[in-house]
Amino acid sequence: MLLLTALLTIAPQLGATAKADLLDFSGDVRSEATVQLIGPEGHRLVPEGEGPGRWTFDAGVLTASPVWDSVVTPEAYGDFRMHLEFAVNRSDDENLEARGNSGVYIQQRYELQIHDSFATPFEDFAAWQCGSLYRLKKPDQPACWPAEAWQTYDILFRAARFEGETKTADARITAFHNGRLIHDDFALPRKTGAGKPEGPEPRPIKLQGHHNEVQFRNAWIERLELNSMPAVAADDPRRVQKRLPRPGTTLMLEGRTAFVIEPTAAARQEGPMPWVWYAPTLAPYPGAAEGWMIDRLLAAGVAIAGIDVGESYGSPDGTAGFDVLHEHLTRDRGFSPRPAFLARSRGGLMAYSWAAAHPELVAGLGGIYPVCDLASYPGLERAAPAFGLTPQELSMRLADFNPVSRLAALAAEGVPVFHLHGDEDRVVPLEANSGALTRRYLELGGPATLRVLAGRGHDMWGGWFQSAELTGFLIDRAIAGASSPVGQGAPSAGQETSAEGG
Repeated sequence: MLLLTALLTIAPQLGATAKADLLDFSGDVRSEATVQLIGPEGHRLVPEGEGPGRWTFDAGVLTASPVWDSVVTPEAYGDFRMHLEFAVNRSDDENLEARGNSGVYIQQRYELQIHDSFATPFEDFAAWQCGSLYRLKKPDQPACWPAEAWQTYDILFRAARFEGETKTADARITAFHNGRLIHDDFALPRKTGAGKPEGPEPRPIKLQGHHNEVQFRNAWIERLELNSMPAVAADDPRRVQKRLPRPGTTLMLEGRTAFVIEPTAAARQEGPMPWVWYAPTLAPYPGAAEGWMIDRLLAAGVAIAGIDVGESYGSPDGTAGFDVLHEHLTRDRGFSPRPAFLARSRGGLMAYSWAAAHPELVAGLGGIYPVCDLASYPGLERAAPAFGLTPQELSMRLADFNPVSRLAALAAEGVPVFHLHGDEDRVVPLEANSGALTRRYLELGGPATLRVLAGRGHDMWGGWFQSAELTGFLIDRAIAGASSPVGQGAPSAGQETSAEGG
């Protein structure tokens, strides 16, 4: 039976959201005209056809029927905006199109497809896969997450206009998938697939039942009257299409670009996903140089991910951005709470700052000429604005922010450290950075290994990125982190991380 648990009350339409805010789906900008379709206490969707349905509701989650029945809103809608969260089920159906299949039927006419499409390279995407307007248009960019991960659709819709029975303007849709723009004010020339015929009358919103137990939660809708569609700004970060060195997913998390590259299903291990946290995730990073390492991580069943926190130099603002990524991956995507870090250059400031704040959540810290001292790089003049301080104030508070000064908790936790650094590095000098950090860490009783590369500077030499020793360290630490409960000290691993300097 379709359980109408704690039927939610329709809020009166007392005033629509201002047009400037129509593309803000954060939940902060919602008028009193908003209706919660699915919430923690219940939902207000009803069977589309006659007779009882087999959808179920439990703990804020509405699960689709294992057969072919659908649910609809009890009210009809013309123009509206809508937020919806969904998780596709895992399926081994031989028919690929049937896997994790559902859809949002706007006005029961136009289907925004839901499907388990994560494993499909975007160049091979068809217009029946996730994010597509069914058999009409595929999404503008890839945004899919794996089966069982919670995903989001944010939809702004302007209904077709009619004079009598004659259509005078096509329906239009702007849609975001997991915070990425996938349809930009697209004109719908016709209904899609099995949708109802177009017409002047508003119709309900349908969630399709397609014999897949797709789950839905936190859905809301706001009735609107749109004279025109607002434009997505040219500099809106949701337009960003980050290039990755290997197939993966880019996403927006609280306005920051993040990426995730996951191993294939065949390489995945049971339990939480082991992963390596890459820093810095600025626009060009990671790049082709890291491809060798990424291939070996993926082959070992280890994912790699990161988030762009800008030139934050390990400031509290950047650390808060790291918190957002960690929460998302561990809460919504089944990742281990204890990643290993790969800190490249100024990524050292970011990685060590987050690690110092969360030593119990760090399986290991690997580095390629990582910055460990703000005074050395970028210097206090450049770094101070990221901390909201003057250079003089930052100088007086280095003990609060500098990696070389914040090692005690990591050492007490027994977190292993492994750095590669060149003795000719003039940008991030060895002695002030990896040298000083390693000595201090050893004094504190922490396990540290420093490999000094003679004659190497701060360069793109292939040996940095094709180090079997560093890559092995990252794989071992990530897997150990995924297999060891938080709160039991640094997890053990097969690789020896001896306390030595070099």
